[in-house]
Amino acid sequence: MRRWAVICAFSVLVGCTTPGAYFTPVQGKSYAPEPAVDSERVLLVLYRPQSQWADQELEAPGLFVNNQLVAALPSNGYLALELDLAVHRVEMRRPLGGTYWTLLAEGPFDFNRIASFELNPEVGEVYYLRYDELNPPPKVSKAGAFGEGPLQLVDADLALEELPATKQIQARQRVAASDDLSREQEGFWRSVGRALDKIGI
Repeated sequence: MRRWAVICAFSVLVGCTTPGAYFTPVQGKSYAPEPAVDSERVLLVLYRPQSQWADQELEAPGLFVNNQLVAALPSNGYLALELDLAVHRVEMRRPLGGTYWTLLAEGPFDFNRIASFELNPEVGEVYYLRYDELNPPPKVSKAGAFGEGPLQLVDADLALEELPATKQIQARQRVAASDDLSREQEGFWRSVGRALDKIGI
C-alpha cells in the first residue's frame, strides 16, 4: 500500500507543469517600475503577495489571456503584459496533476477555475491585478470592485506599496487582441444544454 502511495505521489509531481513555490521559489529580479507603453497598448501588471500558504503550494495557478496560457503565478511573483486595445478575457485556473482542463471544464463543476472576466482597457491606463486567496485587498479600487474571487483590480498606490517585495516571473510580453473569446469546452456544455432542452430536461 505504501509503495502505491509513493508511486501516485511521484506521478502527480511528474505531471506538475507549473511547479509552485514549494519546489521552485521565484528567482527573478525584484520589481522595478515598468516602462510606459505606446498609445496602441495598455500595461497590465499582475502580482501575488507572498504568504506561508502560497509558499507551500505544489502547483502554481496559471494566467490565461484570450484562452492562451501566459504564465504560472507562484507566491511572491509578478509579471507585466502589454495588451492591445481590445476586450481581453482574463482567467486564472488551478492545475490538477499537470493539467488545467478536465472533462468538467467550463461546466457547473469546474473546480480548476479560480476567476474569469473580461477586461476592456482604456488607452493610457496601467492596470494592476492582485491575486491573493487568503487576504482580500486592504483597499478597494477607486474604479470599484472589478475582478472575481481572489483576482482583483487594485489602485496604483496599493500595488506600488506591495510590488517591491515581489520578483519577476518572466520577461514582459505582448498579448494581441483576439476576435474569438469563446472556448471549445464552452461549446461542449452549450451542446449538452441544447440536447437536454430537446428532451425536456
